[in-house]
Formats: sequence, structure tokens, C-alpha cells
Amino acid sequence: MYWIFLAVIIQIHCWKGLEDGFKYERLHMFGLGRPLVNLRSENAYAYPEELVTKKQIYIRSPYRSIYQGVRSKRDHRVYNKKFLYPPRIRGHHIFCQGVFDCVLTHVSIETNASIPFILRGGVGYRHFTIAIRADPGEILSGRVKAYCNQNSTTPTPFIHRL
Repeated sequence: MYWIFLAVIIQIHCWKGLEDGFKYERLHMFGLGRPLVNLRSENAYAYPEELVTKKQIYIRSPYRSIYQGVRSKRDHRVYNKKFLYPPRIRGHHIFCQGVFDCVLTHVSIETNASIPFILRGGVGYRHFTIAIRADPGEILSGRVKAYCNQNSTTPTPFIHRL
């Protein structure tokens, strides 16, 4: 008898709880077709004036110089190339290549207003291929240096040649 009475009380409590939740939703109009105000139809113009837009500023590449590896006192320079070319209408492209007897420990590409790329090789290899590009109307100036360790006995990594 006690269990039946307890089951009836629990059912009444559940029904009452559901009913209160429904009243709360109805009171706050949740999910029952709450009217949505169309602001665009009330205010014909989304903005009273045309929005002022600024012209986007061209952001130049932050990479003007690239340094690879760490130079030590025992290193000696095996590649040194300076360049200074006047501006051209079509811009500049310059390639620097080098193959060495020792493993490179430091490579530095310093440019004034150009964009350098290391295409192949570099530190840890016995070769490198570097491309430097300048925008139209820019002076292409800079320097490419490569250093090797004097007592370099590191074996050359396997390089697949095509």
C-alpha cells in the first residue's frame, strides 16, 4: 500500500513539474511563436549614411633578411656575393647557387627591400639555391654569405640528383 501511495505522489509531482515548466515557457513566450520584430522593414535604411571604408594598406613582407644556422669563430666564408641593381619596370629575380666541399654551418641573405627565398639546401648541406625577388620599381641590393666549419668532417646527407 505504501509503494502505491509513493508512486501516485511521484506521478503527481512529475505532472505538476511539467505543468509549471510549460507555464514558465508560456509566460516568457519561449518556442510558442514569439513575435520577431523585422527591423529592416521598420527602418528602411540599415545605416543613415553610407559607411566610410578605408582603402586597405598594402602590407609588405616582413622578411628582408634570412639567417640560417649559427656562426662560430672557427667558421670561414666560402661564398660571398654582393649585388646592387637599379630599379626595373618588371622587377628583379636573381638566383644564387653554390656547391661546396664542406657542410654549411651558417647562411645569411641580407637584402634592402627585396624578398629572399631558400629553395634548396642551406645549413646542414653542401649546397644551396637561393632566389631573391624585388618588386617593380625597387632597387635590388644585398649580400649573400655562406660559412663552413674549418674542421668539418660531417658526412654529406644523401642528395638525389635528377
